[in-house]
Amino acid sequence: MNVRESLSGKREENLVDLWPFIVVSTTILALLINILAFHYGTAAVATNLLYIPIVIASYWYPRWGVWYAAGVSVIYIGFVAAVTGGELGQVAASFFTCFVVIGIAAVVSSLAIHMRRNELKYRGTFDHSEAGIGVVNGSDKIIEEVNQRFAGTLGYEPAEVAAQPFPRFWIDEADREKFFQTLASQGSVENLETRFMTKTGTFRWVLLSAGILPDDQFVCTIVDITARKQAEEALIIRDHAISSSLNAIAIMDLDFTITYVNRSLLSMTGSHDEQEFNGANLWKFVASHQSIEQIKDALQRKGSWLGEILLYKADQTPFYVLLWINLVKNETNTPVCIMASFIDITARKQMESVKREALEQIEKNIEQFAILGDHIRNPLAVIVGLSSLAPGDVTDKIILQAREIDRIVTQLDMGWIESEKVREFIKRYYMVGIPEGSDAGGVQESAAR
Repeated sequence: MNVRESLSGKREENLVDLWPFIVVSTTILALLINILAFHYGTAAVATNLLYIPIVIASYWYPRWGVWYAAGVSVIYIGFVAAVTGGELGQVAASFFTCFVVIGIAAVVSSLAIHMRRNELKYRGTFDHSEAGIGVVNGSDKIIEEVNQRFAGTLGYEPAEVAAQPFPRFWIDEADREKFFQTLASQGSVENLETRFMTKTGTFRWVLLSAGILPDDQFVCTIVDITARKQAEEALIIRDHAISSSLNAIAIMDLDFTITYVNRSLLSMTGSHDEQEFNGANLWKFVASHQSIEQIKDALQRKGSWLGEILLYKADQTPFYVLLWINLVKNETNTPVCIMASFIDITARKQMESVKREALEQIEKNIEQFAILGDHIRNPLAVIVGLSSLAPGDVTDKIILQAREIDRIVTQLDMGWIESEKVREFIKRYYMVGIPEGSDAGGVQESAAR
């Protein structure tokens, strides 16, 4: 608490302690003056002095003001009766005076109670408001009073902020000038987003409103929106990252209705306007019903699905994509939307198809080599048999060449046996012999893993 507030508070406490003495003293003094006035014949004027202690008592002690006025009235009527010897006119006049005194006490007490209630409401609103509230002097721009929320937003205690110049907390000079110009010209400022300096030298984004008060003051309220601004900036960054991503991305509600697509997805599908997607269902672009059921089942069980799937472009041309789709959940683990990422693998699929055809041809060639070996041995055996009928060295030469041919064919057989391993490898890793359309509905989750 600053020195001015401390001295003011002490004076107010001292006055509160003195009011009972002041009330009693003025009451006694007023009664004594009235007694003297009756003695000197000036009672009509002295009677008005009774209003002073009654008003003071009714203001400071409103719940007891009427009772105090009634007690003073009884004493006053008793004095009048005693001093005047019970003269009827004087006693009747004193009754009328006391009736007025009690009425004044009732009015003042009622107003005081109402004022205190309003003051408590104001103080409660001021002290316990979720918004920071401050009262600023309009002439020198000095802060006169702030609540805990106002000070806490800037990292201070209320006593540290009071008596500080209000403009010193601003960071953006243009915002400050705009604020004071608007306040001066319009008498109020509504929802100005600006930055205030904190005690640690950092800044906080605040939503500032203000209005002119009597006695050359204005009240301002601040709401800390730093978290909101940071969230907005993060959303802008994420939105830019998604919209400019090389990966094609779509966001859907939980019914698979598309709500957002980025530029990459538009380019991938040959579309020119995202309105072609917004409001459409994802399944409208999926070629295989079996894939739809697989994706739905995987999302329910695991929350995501990864695999190859066949889609349609804007001109109904089919193309393959690698699809990763998952549920997006909030902090309470409740699904809020679905996000899908697409990678065009049509060229890869075409290359695999060409590779598969080439490998199948290699397998056919291997099998032909095996058959050709048998076909060579059969006529070779006939040649050897016929050569045995020929005389002399001719038979030996024919048999020698036949053995050489058999050795070469045997080497081919050994190569064919080694090729069996190659063929098994080809079948296992390049899916040779698997029907072409068997993976059109998407790769199984086990294959994806």
